[in-house]
Parts: sequence; structure tokens; C-alpha cells
Amino acid sequence: MEISFDHSFAGLFVLLSIFLAAGISYLLYFRNPENLSLSTVQKGFLVSLRFLSLFLIFLFLLSPLMERIKKIKQLPILAVAFDNSQSVKPYASSLVQFEQTFKDRFSDKYLLEFWSFGEKVENTQKFTGTDRRSDYGQIIKSLKNNYINKNVGALILIGDGIYNQGQNPENFASVLKFPVYTLGIGDTTRKTDALIRNVKTNKVAFLKNKFPVEIELKFSELKNKIAYIDIENNKKQVYSGNVSIVSDDDFKLELANLEATNTGLQHYKIRIRPFEGEVNLKNNEFEFVIQIMENKQKILMLSDGPHPDFGAIRSSISELQNYDTKLITGGEVPDSLSSYSLIILNQLPSLKNVASKLLAKIKESRIPVLFLMGPSSLLEQLNSLDMGLKISASKNTEEVQARFDKNFSLFTLSDATKETLEASPPLVSPFGNTELAPMMQNLAVQNIRNIQTNKTMMAMGTDKGRKIGFIVGEGLWRWRLFDYERSGSHDAFNELTQKIIQYLALRENEDNFTIYHPALFQETDNIELTAELYNDSYELVNTPDVNIRIQNDSLREFSYLFDRTNDYYRLNAGNLEPGDYTFEAETQLGNQRFTEKGNFAIVKNDIEVQNNQADFGVLYQLSQQTGGQFYPFENQDSLFEAIHNNKQITVQQHQQTFQTEWINLKVLFFLLIILLGVEWFFRKYWGIY
Repeated sequence: MEISFDHSFAGLFVLLSIFLAAGISYLLYFRNPENLSLSTVQKGFLVSLRFLSLFLIFLFLLSPLMERIKKIKQLPILAVAFDNSQSVKPYASSLVQFEQTFKDRFSDKYLLEFWSFGEKVENTQKFTGTDRRSDYGQIIKSLKNNYINKNVGALILIGDGIYNQGQNPENFASVLKFPVYTLGIGDTTRKTDALIRNVKTNKVAFLKNKFPVEIELKFSELKNKIAYIDIENNKKQVYSGNVSIVSDDDFKLELANLEATNTGLQHYKIRIRPFEGEVNLKNNEFEFVIQIMENKQKILMLSDGPHPDFGAIRSSISELQNYDTKLITGGEVPDSLSSYSLIILNQLPSLKNVASKLLAKIKESRIPVLFLMGPSSLLEQLNSLDMGLKISASKNTEEVQARFDKNFSLFTLSDATKETLEASPPLVSPFGNTELAPMMQNLAVQNIRNIQTNKTMMAMGTDKGRKIGFIVGEGLWRWRLFDYERSGSHDAFNELTQKIIQYLALRENEDNFTIYHPALFQETDNIELTAELYNDSYELVNTPDVNIRIQNDSLREFSYLFDRTNDYYRLNAGNLEPGDYTFEAETQLGNQRFTEKGNFAIVKNDIEVQNNQADFGVLYQLSQQTGGQFYPFENQDSLFEAIHNNKQITVQQHQQTFQTEWINLKVLFFLLIILLGVEWFFRKYWGIY
């Protein structure tokens, strides 16, 4: 135990306290005439009491600290984490037995902590086998954060090695300060199986138009077989195809073009016909939902004069039955733009036509705009609009080719289309650096003489509720001709232009109140919606409450209140049962009441049952990277011996220093009271007042 002071001249102050306490005590008893009746011994006794009490009071004024050192022992922690997903459920009884055996072997020497992981990580011993996904990376990250500065002996991780959510756990192994011992549970035997791994399609399609469906297929132990694929809509077959399987571990990509024949949320089911000897048939089916729109939309195309790029784009649009186009060349400006779903400007504003009146009307409206930019574009005027893309002004041009950005997420293009268009003749683009706003996404960037750049060539996005697109380059008509020369059709060019038009022209909302949400959720997803509310100046506000009622197809209602986040609203309704849902949201701003209706679907997610073949490779690598060891589940006795013999798993001892101010010590307070009380008693007893 040590005593310290929080002062630079504490020693001097202590010495001064001694002199003051001694001087005051001496004067009080040896120089005071009232104390002449006391003997020298009595005076000395009272002086000692007064000196001690005064000195203690002076020390309190110096705020001394008492330091105590305590030795602390930390038993090593053994953390046990088990996969709580559906694929491990058949082994529930084995896991319960392992847990009890583990406790019997180690509970007296170690601190045991049990964890489960699947869709989420929990500190629990309870195994349910109900989680519909497995996230091995999340358990590693969670334990790393939970066990900072703790004596962790080892992590024992039990699972089948199949992760279908999050990142590869090997990516996080290097951050662990303790070994990971893994127990592989499950059947690694390869079985006859055909499964649908994933399906990619658009979220929205238009009535009587075709939309692509990309199906990823995987086959095991089915070499030289033929797989038959069917797609149903409302229990009616709309597609049938087949693929040849060339190996016992084969991957195929099937592309189907379906016609949108009914409006609304349409459910489609993809099915691989079962093979003889196939045990797992749940992964032979996949369900998806797409929103089919029926309204015919008008597109306004404006240019200074006739241009072949407009002709190429118009030809593509003409193949879509839900669109009408109006082409205006010259300086004419329509009286009203409200009837149009999309405006396409070809090199406007230009060097010859600044189009100030037109641009002002477009700026005031909320109509989506597609800018086609080329050598005649007036870049200074375009930059001043501040609509998502700026290009440094220059009179020079350069030839550029497209390189599609794999991170673009607003719609999808087939690999064949990307390959064709990337090989197409270059476009003539304004020379200069590009600056893309955060709300925009690059669909394609510029390749200049086979040199990759990050300059924008095509970009899409939203600005204050308005969709905007940019194509930086003149010569799209050459792409259409090249596509026909290469493939005998205009499919690649049409897919690009039609996807751009459909994305931009889709008017999700036209008033001041908008709800944003996906058309489709998986049953494991949280139902998340966002809302935006604009005042008459089209400024975002979120002062009033936004209420929403969600109703499922069984007419059961759920009511929620949106949370405010920054300048918009957000709702997380958690998990809901699979089915079709409708909603109605409402709010009031001033004297105006706004309502917004919509619908979405939730489909079943059986991703955990798609693959029943255990994969111990991940578990083995995780153990090797952390200094642990992998064991099959039936060899758990070897695991117990390895932990028992690991000399690195030891009790840790460390010292901890505690500091306490004297003013907080009750013992010293009572000592001071006793000193003063004893002095007072003897003064009275010896007749001194």
C-alpha cells in the first residue's frame, strides 16, 4: 500500500502541515495560562491528540491518494460455438451429448461459454436448428470483439462448414489471438443432386414485353444425363427447356425470355424435374416474383436536328408495346411536359442552342431525363444544371469504348450483351475529366485506346426524386449496326437501350410523398421501407408522423410508425410470413394529407436445405490459420486430449492498482472523530473548558 499526492510540492506541503499542527498544538497547551493546572504529562498527551487531529485535517486538504495493488487470477475461457442452422438439425442429439461431455471434462478447470450462430450470433447453450442461414464469418467477428483483453484459451467451433451468408470466415482468422479447434459434423458423401443455386431477373417488367430470367444450375453425380427445366406462372407452364450434363460436378447457366402476360405481382416457379436416386428435392424448385406494369408511357425526344442516334434509339423503343415516342427537332419547346414519362435530349444544351427555356421547364418538373452528350454539347451550361454529372469543359473530343461496371445495381444486362457492346466501334466523346455525384452509378466507364479509365461513359441515378441518365458519346447508331453484323440481330443494342428506357421511365411516384421498397423479399429478410416527404418547394422534410398499415393475403393487418432518419423516414418491420402484402401509408403536412399505396411479396427461402453435403474444407483452413486442429465429430476424444495437453491454455495472473482518496475512507473519518472526542473528554475531565 502506498500513499501519493496529486501535487508537485506535496513534500513541502506535508512538512508545512507538520509545523503548523505542532505549533498550534504547542501554543494551545504550553503557552495558554488557562492550562497551568495541567501537569507536563497531561499537556503532552493533549498536545499529541490535537497534533494528530490537525495534521490529519491538513492532509485532507492536500487530497492524498492511497494506492493498493491486488493480484487477480483469470481462468482460461473455452468458448464453444455451434452451427444452429437447419442443415445441422439432424444431429441435435449428438450436439446435446457433446455439450454435457464437454462440461464434465473441463468445467472444473476452465470458464466455459457457449455460443450459437446462424442468421445471428447468440450467447446461449440452447440448440434449436431453426436458423435458415449460416454466417460463419459473423461468429468469428463477434467473438473477436467480445473477448478483447480476456484470457481465451481456445474456440471450439462445431458445424458442417456450409456458409450461405456473410463472408468467408478465413478472411477474419488472422485477427484472432487464440486457436480455433473445429469439429466437422455432417455427411460429406457426394450424392445425386440437381439444384437451382440462384436466379437473376428484373424487378419490374411491362405488359406484353419480354423479360430475361438467368438461372444458375448445379449438378452432382449426374454425368451424361439431361436436365429438364420448367417455369410456371399461376400454375400454367410458360417455359420448358433442357440442358446436357457433361460431368459429375457440373455448373450450367440457363437463360429464359418470358413474356409478361398479366399485371401486378406475378409469382413464377422454376423446377428441375427430379432424377432417379435424388434424395434432396427441395432444392429443385425456386420461386421468384416480378412486378408487371401495364400503363403506356410517352417519351419525348428533343434534338437540334435529325440524328442517326435518335433513329437507333427510337427503333429499339418501337419494339416495346408500352411506349409511344414523340420526336421534335429544331428549337421548338412543347407547351407542357406533364404528359411525358421521360425526356431524351440529344446534345442539348448545344453550342448553337443553349435551350434555356426548355432546361428551366425540365428543371422545375420531376420528369426523368436522359442526356445524350457529344461534340456539340455545351458543357458549361450542362454543368450549371448540377444534375449528377459534370465534365470539365473542352473543345476537344476523343474516341472511347465501353467497359461495363460490375457494381452497377439498378438493372442487369446479360454477359452476351456486355461482350458485344464492349467490342463495338468507339463513340465520339467530349474530352475531359468527369465528376459523378454520389447518388449516381456508373453503368459503363471509358476505355481509351485499350487503356482503362474511371471516366463516366454511361451513368444512371436519382436526384431529389427524379431519375437521370447520361450517355457520354455520339455514335450509338454504329453500335446497332455492329450488333447486327456480328449476330444477325439487334438484341444486344435493344437490351441496353430498352433497359435504360424502362428504368428511367418508370415513375414510382408523382406527388410529394413517396414510399421506396423492393417488390420482393426473402422470408429471412427484414421488411425495410423508406419514405420521403417534400414540401411545395420540393425540399425534404420529416417533421410529421408517417403511419403505415400492412395487410397480408389472409387480411391480417399490421400497423407501424416510421422512424425519422436524417431528412427522410425509415421502417424496419422485422420478419413477416411468406405471402402477398398490400400497404397504405399516410401523413399530413400542413393542411395537405398524403397517402401512398403499394404491394410486395415475401417468398420462402430454403437456402439451408439446398445443399446437404457437408464441406469440411473451410473448417480445416480455419483451424490451420489459427494454430488449432480439425477433427471429425466422431473423433471428439482427440479434441479433448489436444485441449488438455495445450500448454498455452493457462491461468493468467496480473496486478491491478486501485487508488482511493483519503476523503472517501470512512476509517480516517472515524479516527478524526475519536481523536477530537478523546481530547474533549480529557479536557473536561481535567477541568479545562
